[in-house]
Amino acid sequence: MKYYCGLDISLKNTSICVVNQNGDIIKEGETLTDPEAINVFFQKLELPIERAGIEASSLTPWVCQELLRLGWPAICIETRHAKAALSAQQVKTDRNDARGLAHIMRTGWYKEVHVKSRESHRLRILLKNRRFLLDTRCDLDAQIRGTIKVFGLKVGRTTEFRYESRIMELTQDDPILRSYIEPMLEVRRQLIIQYKALEKIILRYVRQDDVCRRLMTIPGIGPLTSLAFKTFVDRHERFKKARSVGAALGLTPRKYASGETDYDGRITKCGDPFVRQHLFEAANSLMGRYTGSTPLKSWGLKIAERGSRKRACVAVSRRLAVIMIAIWRDGTTFQHGENSASHAIAA
Repeated sequence: MKYYCGLDISLKNTSICVVNQNGDIIKEGETLTDPEAINVFFQKLELPIERAGIEASSLTPWVCQELLRLGWPAICIETRHAKAALSAQQVKTDRNDARGLAHIMRTGWYKEVHVKSRESHRLRILLKNRRFLLDTRCDLDAQIRGTIKVFGLKVGRTTEFRYESRIMELTQDDPILRSYIEPMLEVRRQLIIQYKALEKIILRYVRQDDVCRRLMTIPGIGPLTSLAFKTFVDRHERFKKARSVGAALGLTPRKYASGETDYDGRITKCGDPFVRQHLFEAANSLMGRYTGSTPLKSWGLKIAERGSRKRACVAVSRRLAVIMIAIWRDGTTFQHGENSASHAIAA
């Protein structure tokens, strides 16, 4: 007899349900959200667990990795599949969700999510924290602009480094207003210092990493994009075909075919939005600021002529992702010759 388990994880407690291959509930319970506590629960069952399903969440990587280390077949499942299956329930509780997850594991109607390594998670935190500080600085700039605009003080176009001097220049005749703005400028200075400190850490890591250095041989790909892509892929072996990475990043069009209706929609956007945004910016840089000549750029410009610049950037983003995974897999660098554009298709 085979047994399947569903775990509904919350911050404090985890609801657990175990069913057999016939769908009969064998054991239900609740324990602390801690791998050791879950391990004790499983050991008391003394049953051979075939699969233990956990819906993807912020706590899932920690719990999943620890359960695998302890010898339990933990599987992280895709949230959209879980939501579609659990939405049939009339009453939503943690206990019912654990039951539903157990039956999902029993029937096999799930899509497994890759659990990244600890190093990839650490690097992603580094990238996200740097981005958060940068976005906060931009929000602070907009807040200052908006507050002094009511006095007719227009900042206009300026640079990151001239922004503070421009604000001080505009408020020099109003010492009271300046005293209200100076604390904001002080916070802004600290934000710039700290996000540049994180940026230095990123650059130092990228210079020492062989994969990132090879990815940066591709026109338009810089340190941030290469590292973001590396943290997303984690292990290139999990993509059997290089072109599969485009679908994983949500850069392939939706497909609807039912009855007499058959059409392709916009891209799915089902993957990692952080990496997708960086790839889009890299494609835009390749088609704009990059002054060199490469078949990849020519291909993108032809698409822009037939359609729109945005659509071309999406297509080039997908092609860049395919080339990057192929370069990582083959241990090569980007070739600017005629074979570079066809290399992604062959991969």
